[in-house]
Amino acid sequence: MNQLYSICWNITNKCNENCKFCYRKVCRDNTLAENKQIFDNLSKIQVDKITFSGGEPLLYDELFDLIDYIKSKNPKIKLSLTTNGQKIDDKLLEKIIKTFDWISFSIDSSNEIINEEIGRGKNHLSTIIKILDKCNNRIRVKINTVANKYNLNDLENIYNIISKYNINRWKIFRFYPLRKGKDNKNLFYLNDNESKEVEKFINSKINDTKIKIHYNDFNEFTTSYFNIYPDGSIENMKDEDIGNLLRDDICYILELKSKELTNHNLRKNNE
Repeated sequence: MNQLYSICWNITNKCNENCKFCYRKVCRDNTLAENKQIFDNLSKIQVDKITFSGGEPLLYDELFDLIDYIKSKNPKIKLSLTTNGQKIDDKLLEKIIKTFDWISFSIDSSNEIINEEIGRGKNHLSTIIKILDKCNNRIRVKINTVANKYNLNDLENIYNIISKYNINRWKIFRFYPLRKGKDNKNLFYLNDNESKEVEKFINSKINDTKIKIHYNDFNEFTTSYFNIYPDGSIENMKDEDIGNLLRDDICYILELKSKELTNHNLRKNNE
């Protein structure tokens, strides 16, 4: 295995929102030099796309310095930014549009009060809408939504909001009880029947040619992402550290991940 199509690099734990379903890992942030070292390690294989997430990646002061380094090593790599938008003003938006191929925002409710209640903070939705107005087809846009008890009957309203804009993808994630989410599972968890309601809604929009909609259920959450955490650590499906890109070769880690996925699929097929 010498290629990763997409990497999610959780570059910092810092955040200016406090979502009750957040799955960020409590660990230290790396220095710029350490993150350059991680990218040098990644460069041993083919990486097509890196998504910078967090926390809030725009709170990592040296984000654009790191990106300059990455681009100097691999000018063709695609870059994506997952942000809550709170720090974005007109000047920063212009810089983002010039730097990134994709930008992703989270919209978990059409109601500002609900957004605040789940930890998104005041004016989260209106902040995102103002930025969407300014994007104006100048960058590819993805919307992320965590499907949960608060928005099970609100997905149509969210759809009506985002369909007004040139949204390329809408990814709906079934709430996954990880880290802080474990403590708030009773607030957000969807049972299998409720999850099927989400799938039914998505199927009702399947012929929408404007927005590509995808649903991430539990299995895809644990098998489809290669996550790098702020300290450089990599986890297995049980949320246990299996290595760190500051000290462990990427090929060794990929071999461990590949074996784990093979064993996982064998177990699923035998169930």
